[in-house]
Amino acid sequence: MDFHYDYITTPDAFSEAVDALRGAPIIGVDTEGDSLYSYQERVSLIQISGAERHFIFDPLLLETVEPLGALLEERSILKIFHGADYDLVSLKRDFGFNIGPIFDTALAARALGVREFSLQNLIARYFQLNLSKTHQKSNWSIRPLPKDQLDYAAQDTAYLVPLYELLKKEIAEKGRMDQIEEECRLLEAITWSGKTFEPDDYLRIKGARVLPAASQKVLRELAVVRNHLAKKRNRPPFKIISNDDLIKMAKESPRSEEDLKRLFPRETAPVFRNPALWLNAVAKGLTTTDPLPKVERNGSAPLTPEQERLLTRLKEWRNKQAEQEGVEPAMVVTSGVLRDIAKRTPKSIEALREVASLREWQIHRYGELLLKEISTPPKARKE
Repeated sequence: MDFHYDYITTPDAFSEAVDALRGAPIIGVDTEGDSLYSYQERVSLIQISGAERHFIFDPLLLETVEPLGALLEERSILKIFHGADYDLVSLKRDFGFNIGPIFDTALAARALGVREFSLQNLIARYFQLNLSKTHQKSNWSIRPLPKDQLDYAAQDTAYLVPLYELLKKEIAEKGRMDQIEEECRLLEAITWSGKTFEPDDYLRIKGARVLPAASQKVLRELAVVRNHLAKKRNRPPFKIISNDDLIKMAKESPRSEEDLKRLFPRETAPVFRNPALWLNAVAKGLTTTDPLPKVERNGSAPLTPEQERLLTRLKEWRNKQAEQEGVEPAMVVTSGVLRDIAKRTPKSIEALREVASLREWQIHRYGELLLKEISTPPKARKE
């Protein structure tokens, strides 16, 4: 590594680091969490670079990181993230930080048409440096942390500020700063949507909704057992047993260990760590009289045939526009927003503004084009 960083684990070092960062007009921010290793993920490291210094704050060893809140919420300091949503949600969830203003380098790269926009790819593209990917899935909650993990964490913010300077220039040249500013303002308001496990959360498992009612009742009980074990062991549920294995048991409803062995021929299959628990869950699911949850629809009525045809035309226009601009289609307008437009069929700029999912920058850039597409009869369109 060609830069020095400070690993902050004591109150005195923490105070000195925060004082040093207060004088920086721009700082790079990143976090490391333990979502792959814990039942309830938590922020395990907070990396911040600014004023030509680099710090790694350890919230698991520090008594508090609360003073970082004032720094991260200070509106005169711009915070640079890469893929900001996860970090913003995590810091808000664990510490109550409401961070802003921000600039997201991943979003900026996508708006410029960069197709490989991981931080490693951007660092290679702009600085001709190859950053290590070794610790992308490491356990960040272990202590002490090995030096190579700390080195890896430090590099994630070391280049964010200079990367921002380069991307900002290109964004300005392409006239897309309004897009980035609006999207980043919206990101600031993002919140954690997680909640405490409930038995009916089994419906989140892929394939659950299409199972027969009897199998769904079994799956619900299996999901309860998995959650209990995950919480007890402080492990992510998927590391207790996979969704696919739960679905398989829900479909086949094994009654004995012999049934389990036929269903899971591999002796080391996760189900054999607690076979009795899974069999009891199956039995309970087969005999329970508890009703299944009422499946709530998304509240959105299906499109009419005419609206479907309009949606198809809007997607064709969007895809051509994206190709002309050299960006992915979602960087013009997402399919979900186009669906909202097709449903409302707005006839004016004012009506477009009533489409809540449509951004102001999109109305400014594409509003007239969208209205033209909406108002042009299919027969009048050029092939």
